[in-house]
Amino acid sequence: MKQAVLVNLGGIEKPTDIPVFLFSMFNDKHIMPLKQPFRAMVAFIITLLRAKKTYNILKLSPSPLVRITKRQAEKLSIKTNKHITYGFSYSKPYFNDCEGTFIVMQNFYSHTTHGKVLELKRTKPPLCIHKGFFELFESRINNALKNHPNAAILLSAHSLPLKLLKKTNDPYRNDLEVFRLALSRILKKPIYLSFQSRLGPIEWLKPETEKEIKRLSKHYTELIILPVSFTTDNTETIVEIDRAYTKIAKDCGFRWIKRVNCFNDDGDFIEFLASIL
Repeated sequence: MKQAVLVNLGGIEKPTDIPVFLFSMFNDKHIMPLKQPFRAMVAFIITLLRAKKTYNILKLSPSPLVRITKRQAEKLSIKTNKHITYGFSYSKPYFNDCEGTFIVMQNFYSHTTHGKVLELKRTKPPLCIHKGFFELFESRINNALKNHPNAAILLSAHSLPLKLLKKTNDPYRNDLEVFRLALSRILKKPIYLSFQSRLGPIEWLKPETEKEIKRLSKHYTELIILPVSFTTDNTETIVEIDRAYTKIAKDCGFRWIKRVNCFNDDGDFIEFLASIL
């Protein structure tokens, strides 16, 4: 029996993965709370509409999430001398084919990311409530601030539709805000929070990262961006932040921009995961 399973959303490594990944994600009732067969119909339409855009993103930079998750499991296995494996919600290998105690590799709880796993498996509490979580961010921000002490610090989180959050009483937004305030007090610096990856015309969480970057450019000349939702780099960090938002920041007049990497398979993060097993 597996001792622990690291669960992430999954990644698209080749073009043939695109339709399966997109349809699986949007056909998940925790993301698209419609009854069948309407949910499947909507998921099919979204898959058709987004397939080309996703393919173009994949050409720019394939997602490293799958290979990094594999390294996380390997390093954690060596660290703990336990059998650690990994699985995904929307791409192979699927987490529901695994057995053991599950760790959802998203920093904050959301019904959209944790609901599917909680429904089927024994799952550890969200990463953000465990001892040592704040230190992971504190050390990375302090490293980025070493030669740029006056830089703006922006936490960019994955956005979600407001209607979905209200329907499920999702604590995601509130937990992020509490974390921002606590981290600001620890570092004794202002920290800002924004949301990225909005999809469709309905109302999503605000402020949007693009607009917040433009607002901050009126008060700062240097910018540190941290993708706060993810433990592992993916297309939202290496394409959306590294390419799109970095260009926007430069166009707004920022002279220096630093995107802090996700925890990935860094030693202190592996230590943190080992401490919660």
